[in-house]
Amino acid sequence: MYKVVIVDDETIVSRGLSEKVDWAELNCMVCAIGNNGMEGKELVDRYQPDILMTDIKMPGMSGLELAEYINRNYPHMVSILLSGYSEFEYAREAVRHQVFDYLLKPIELHDLHACIRRAIEQLDSSGDDDMKNKDSVNHSVVESGILLDLIVNGNKDIASLREKMSQFNINFTSGQTVVFELYKPLDSTSDESSSLSQFATNNILKETFQNFNLEITLINIENKSVVIVKFDPNSEQKSAEEQLVEVTNLCQENIQLYLNKKINAGIGKFFRDVDELNGSFKSAIKDLETHIFWGKNRYHTQNIKSRDSFKKVAAHLSPEHFQVIYEGDLNESKIFIENFMGKIRFYRDKNFALNSCLDFLVGLLKVIPDWQAKQNITQAITSIPSLRTFNEYNYEMIRIVELVCLEARQRNADLKATLLDQIKMYLNTHYHEPNISLQYIAEVFHVSTSHLSRLFKKETGVNFSEFLTKKRVERARKLLEEDHRMSILEIANRVGFLDGKYFGQVFKKYYGYTPSDYKEIVKKSYIS
Repeated sequence: MYKVVIVDDETIVSRGLSEKVDWAELNCMVCAIGNNGMEGKELVDRYQPDILMTDIKMPGMSGLELAEYINRNYPHMVSILLSGYSEFEYAREAVRHQVFDYLLKPIELHDLHACIRRAIEQLDSSGDDDMKNKDSVNHSVVESGILLDLIVNGNKDIASLREKMSQFNINFTSGQTVVFELYKPLDSTSDESSSLSQFATNNILKETFQNFNLEITLINIENKSVVIVKFDPNSEQKSAEEQLVEVTNLCQENIQLYLNKKINAGIGKFFRDVDELNGSFKSAIKDLETHIFWGKNRYHTQNIKSRDSFKKVAAHLSPEHFQVIYEGDLNESKIFIENFMGKIRFYRDKNFALNSCLDFLVGLLKVIPDWQAKQNITQAITSIPSLRTFNEYNYEMIRIVELVCLEARQRNADLKATLLDQIKMYLNTHYHEPNISLQYIAEVFHVSTSHLSRLFKKETGVNFSEFLTKKRVERARKLLEEDHRMSILEIANRVGFLDGKYFGQVFKKYYGYTPSDYKEIVKKSYIS
């Protein structure tokens, strides 16, 4: 059976090739999927496949560079390039790297089948002594390919996979699936070091599990490390599951210790046979998302509180509360939304949190006239389901309430909001913007800087800069208390400071601690 590695930075392409092609019919199996050229190179070295399918344009290392590397180091390996129409000339140039063929996107299945069959014919006719057969196929690679097939495609080919397992004497009993994902800040972008980070992560995971004498198979799927743990048939299920939680926590600690990176984890359901593996993987993904959502970096078993579900929180969505927001009473509105989100947090259920927030936004949408804020609410309804953490939910809900209150105050002539009130409300929603200054606010509200400066000093007792700085550090303090995953620089940027060092000096001036020291104090009080 021939091994295939697929490399493409478009997940929809790599997953599509893996799932839609009947590789078993072609006497092939997909043993790994890579997201970029550097990761592809690593997978080629690790699995030494017979066939590589790679996109041409990818970050870090292009498909052409990968093909050149294979031609130089694995001359008997077959390379197939995937090319968009705009890259057609690049595909032509690949001939000098001994690329076997190229396929134009979008890829037609019959073209792909024909190409793979031609590649196999070339491999069959090469006459190499190491021609792949049952006796020479690496046992662990075959097992990884079968398990990857089960995880990605489910049980649709379970009969043929069982036959392969029997053919290669692969025994599969009970176990569990653990999915790890390195934490990435909200504003971060993928870079060329991501594949190196995952490589280092996988090494730590393997070593940690091996220290507990646990037999595992580790597979990379997109940006996740999937660990399939096979339990000793003689072990008790409860003790095995408890040990797995212990090992999972130790993996997170080791990655924090050696790589200085945070990693989230989700543990899937116990499986008793290979046909339950896909269900275990799906439950691990769900568990992972739950841990990411509630901001719990260390793995713990879920303790979702009993509830009468939506009714308890929905009871707080009275017309009077929407009316308070509609009238622009910012203080009362913020008290309400903070209490509302606090009750949602109490129940520790992601779907419940999503439905509660959506019901609130839909209810608010009904009482808001044709204001600009109505568009913001509609956008929030669309975007909230894609958010991954409760803190993001909370931030978005408060932001919407503040926007509605601000517009209500501006539009409601009966309230006759003073200039200072309007500026304070504006700062409540724009304090995090680095360009906010006395000059900027004066231009927004069409007043002179001298008049605005005197007004602030007279009415608040402090100058504008001090007022803004205090608001920023107060918000920073709350973020330090609410989200332990965020770095100090992330928090500084979130509240309007571009210089992390300056932010630390200002924070210490107000609270007597550096942000790092304060974060540690919060962590200790949280643990205790």
